[in-house]
Amino acid sequence: MPPKKKEIDLKNLDLTHIYTPEEIEHINNHLKTRINFENGRLLPIPQSPIANEAVVHEISRQLGNWNVETGQNGIVTTSQGGYNFSVKGQSKIRAPHIAFIPENIYNSLSKTQLLTFFGQPFTPIFVTEVVNVSKEAILNEVDIRFKNDYFATGTSVKLGWLIDPRNHMIWTYEKDDDENVTRQKRKWEDLDGGNILPGFTLDIEFVEKIISQKYDEDELLIEEVKENEDKESEHQTSEKDLVLEYADGGILRNYLKNNFTKLTLGDKWNLTYQLACGVSCLHNEVIYTKI
Repeated sequence: MPPKKKEIDLKNLDLTHIYTPEEIEHINNHLKTRINFENGRLLPIPQSPIANEAVVHEISRQLGNWNVETGQNGIVTTSQGGYNFSVKGQSKIRAPHIAFIPENIYNSLSKTQLLTFFGQPFTPIFVTEVVNVSKEAILNEVDIRFKNDYFATGTSVKLGWLIDPRNHMIWTYEKDDDENVTRQKRKWEDLDGGNILPGFTLDIEFVEKIISQKYDEDELLIEEVKENEDKESEHQTSEKDLVLEYADGGILRNYLKNNFTKLTLGDKWNLTYQLACGVSCLHNEVIYTKI
């Protein structure tokens, strides 16, 4: 008799554990949160601020209208729609913020592909990510996702947009017939879907209306202030300057040894006060010196 399978505790999932495809399917069916999957590991997806989600909705709305009005009859999905990007022996389930799959591809999918993540992998032809990429590390992370996952050899993705509404930045990704992926920074203006989305133009004015609300300056700068504090803390703990040269007259120890009896009590207090102020100033600037 085969051993009984261990029941998965959905409230205490192990992010370091490698789950089987069947276990992943079970988790996906019962877990009430968004998760990507890669080679059996769970990759939690953080919640987006409401303004970002509103931008996602607006882009998907415009794309959906184009889909109906031009008779494309394809499928527009948002971040709840997962795709099987399992190529090159990798097992990856990804849910782009916005994606489009043509009618012919959707109609060719089997019941297994439609209702589960089993079966032959399939991907959309167009993806969009809406992300605040003001930090270079985040931009690099998203760039790798586009190039290594969405545009990996074997996927159907031909066009991708990376949109940062907060900082008014846009990058487009395209794949040519030779499977080469190019990234181009664009102006903050209407985006043309080109040959991949014929006749579709993203009206950036509607996106602008969503993000043009007036916010308190302190709220907008919270992240930047925290980043500056982290940098300052790192500087204080890892970067130190060393002053080696002595002031004119030599070190204080020798000066006091040779002149101590000549100094009045007031002179001594004055020297002590100047010394304390000087050292305090140096330490505030993360500079250390011999006395």
